[in-house]
Amino acid sequence: MQIDVRDRSPWLILACSFAGAAVFAFFAVALIVQTLFGHGSPGGNILRVAMAVFFLFMGFFLVAVGTLYRMSFDEDRGNEFR
Repeated sequence: MQIDVRDRSPWLILACSFAGAAVFAFFAVALIVQTLFGHGSPGGNILRVAMAVFFLFMGFFLVAVGTLYRMSFDEDRGNEFR
């Protein structure tokens, strides 16, 4: 009996991209909370905020890539380049 792995692959990629985005969002929130409670020097807090913004953008990027990858499997296969 052969299992069709190709049907589950887009869902796995979507789930992994959302999980990665959640991890990046968690670290961004943790860095912002550390900054708000005054953990570290002013220079360190500036770096924490910059890293939090970077992590948020990476999270949005992963969500966008995962969603677009999943949407690409819903398109008609007749539109492919040959």
